[in-house]
Amino acid sequence: PDLVVLAGFMRILDAGLVTRYAGRMLNVHPSLLPRHPGLHTYRKALEAGDREHGATVHFVIPALDAGPGIIQY
Repeated sequence: PDLVVLAGFMRILDAGLVTRYAGRMLNVHPSLLPRHPGLHTYRKALEAGDREHGATVHFVIPALDAGPGIIQY
């Protein structure tokens, strides 16, 4: 495929697969990265007293929720 889009896919992918689709694999993450990577982002935002919360679309890299961001809303 030309593009792989992950949304709600709660598994860590093999680094080889991620590398194969580098620059063509996107993820929608339910926080304003880099704040609150991983799971339970809404709880983390509330516990941190964040005044706003949102989502980030980012490129997938082998590190968890650490790829370059494309857009936040």
